[in-house]
Amino acid sequence: MGLPVVDISPFATGNAYGTSAARESADLIDSICRRLGFLLVTGHGVADETKERFLDAMREFFALPAEEKELISIGRSAHHRGYVAMEAESLEGALGDGGDISRFRAGDLKETIDSGIEHGLNHPEVRAGTPLHGPNQLPELPGFREAWQSYFDEVTEASLRMQRGLAMALDLDPNFFEDLDGETMLHLRMLHYPPSDRVTPAPGQLGCGTHTDYGTITLLADDGVGGLQVQDRSGEWIDVVVPHGHLVVNLGDLMAIWTNDRYVSNPHRVVNPIGRDRYSIPLFVTPPFHARIECLPTCRSADEPSRHEPMVSGPYLLSRFDGTHSYRNPILGQ
Repeated sequence: MGLPVVDISPFATGNAYGTSAARESADLIDSICRRLGFLLVTGHGVADETKERFLDAMREFFALPAEEKELISIGRSAHHRGYVAMEAESLEGALGDGGDISRFRAGDLKETIDSGIEHGLNHPEVRAGTPLHGPNQLPELPGFREAWQSYFDEVTEASLRMQRGLAMALDLDPNFFEDLDGETMLHLRMLHYPPSDRVTPAPGQLGCGTHTDYGTITLLADDGVGGLQVQDRSGEWIDVVVPHGHLVVNLGDLMAIWTNDRYVSNPHRVVNPIGRDRYSIPLFVTPPFHARIECLPTCRSADEPSRHEPMVSGPYLLSRFDGTHSYRNPILGQ
């Protein structure tokens, strides 16, 4: 699928955001997000060499024996950080419109490492016991943490550029999303999908089941192998092609709620490729844990009142994790 492309370089940190280039990009973002919650971005600030170095580090880790990978199992973390084994997560049916996530579903044919902002033990949210805040569990392979940190820093800047573009598209201050009280939650996943001819899927079992993302935006880099599919408004599944040097951006459920459904959170999935491993790196952006999410003032009117009840970002995110991860929900995978 040829997704529309937006240059987000006008929103780079330190720029003046009142330029005609910024306004043009913001208007394009608005037009796209009203009909499709997926787009490609250039001018994001993630260098090709940074991405490739990180993908190489990921390949080295995922090639290790299972018992070595399990040393950093997510179940050992109090902060939802670490390794998630094959079929230990099930995203099929994890939809923001209330899909049933309490029943048994075959686990996804992928393995991951979940990580986030590195919080020391003296961080205020860690000391307060706020869920999802704490230290990472990363592989101890030589150079892995350095490759992770370089990518995390650059994709964080990309997320800021995209959030500023969205804020302007919504007629808000460009810094609206980053100026919320508290620290934006950033969760970086490292994903490996084995080839479909090396696994034996159950009926309907995919690399990543049909779901919508939970937060505001997701920024995805991949290795060019393909396999990502997005469902359009007609219900048709369309293959997403990511040109070299581009990132995929898609909107999550909290952005749809925030914008009173002005913007779309599309269902999507991943089909395991044939004959090749697939690696991808999504960054999930979610408002601060204690942020109250309710209809933005620029997205409601007398004719368009709020459609959703207000909610709090962190508890919402935890509820979605509870419905998809077997280490948090014994029903899954039984």
